Amino acid sequence: MLGVLLSLAAALGFGGSAVLARVGLQYVSPVTGTLVSLLVGIVITTTLALVFHFDEIWALTAIAFGWFLLVGVLNYPLGRLLNFNSVSKVGVARATPVVGASPLFAAALAVTIGGETMTWTIFVGTLAIVGGIALIVSQK
Repeated sequence: MLGVLLSLAAALGFGGSAVLARVGLQYVSPVTGTLVSLLVGIVITTTLALVFHFDEIWALTAIAFGWFLLVGVLNYPLGRLLNFNSVSKVGVARATPVVGASPLFAAALAVTIGGETMTWTIFVGTLAIVGGIALIVSQK
């Protein structure tokens, strides 16, 4: 249950940040917005990680570090820059649902790379999310 609540809190954070980004992007370019948001995020995340998980950070294996390095490249600078560009061009109401198609990619990669099992409930739920997103985006 805690995992679901944390997921909902993350969804609230991502949704709220999209709106805040849209407001901020009225004054700066997506590249500048990405830089500022990443710098602030680095300071906060580094501080919390070092305070609460110092030993775990220094014990990271090379393989784990490599995977998180890849996440850092794809998710933060690249993903955020593309997201901010899309929000700037089409607005939050259209860009965010399209980004919300990520469960489809996450589920596929979880099975192919992560070794997870695709159950019928996960498959149907993922398709329902993506189908709902398609409906939202297709309306004018």
